[in-house]
Amino acid sequence: MNLADFIAEFRFARGDTELPYLWSDEEITTALNDALNEACERALLIEDKTPAEVCTISLAAGDASYALHDSIIKIKRLVLDGVPLKETSVEEMDAADAYWETREGDPSAYLREGDGSIRFDKIPTKTQSASLTVYRTPLTPLSTDDMTAVPEIKAIYHMRLLPWVYRCALLKHDAETYDKERADEQEAIFIRSFGERPDANVQRKRRDKRPPVASVIW
Repeated sequence: MNLADFIAEFRFARGDTELPYLWSDEEITTALNDALNEACERALLIEDKTPAEVCTISLAAGDASYALHDSIIKIKRLVLDGVPLKETSVEEMDAADAYWETREGDPSAYLREGDGSIRFDKIPTKTQSASLTVYRTPLTPLSTDDMTAVPEIKAIYHMRLLPWVYRCALLKHDAETYDKERADEQEAIFIRSFGERPDANVQRKRRDKRPPVASVIW
């Protein structure tokens, strides 16, 4: 389905086929872009290792932290000069070495930081290149400037995006459109397809993996 197909399907399903429309093409497109981002974040639909601006980090001597592309949801794999690096956390690094942030050398691990950047466990002393395999959101939002544009996910998922579009439409604050109960019903249908939205606090706790504590039985 391209954007024009989505808009036509939306108007048919909602009975919004005569001018003046209750929802503009732009409003439907905005809701569809939101649905795409939600689906990708919930179900990790786009796996990529190709675009250099997304999947390549050029390390410089003396700099351990680097900004990640805004589209990246999760790093699946990171390879530095041909060597896969493990993901770690501040807690694990602190437990192993209280002075790790000042250590120099070839990195052997990385950690995600709360501001959307990535930090390596050692400060690089030379130029190096890291290749990432990531899960991400679409790189280019759909726009009514190109009604033939197709969402950057497999076609099998296209129709399953519509409940979120309906949900957004039913939350429009207008006497003829607003219906919170029906919006919740459409959101529940979307959740059955793509899962619950990851809780930011849960994600943080998963990143901040605590090292195991050995118990002693006397």
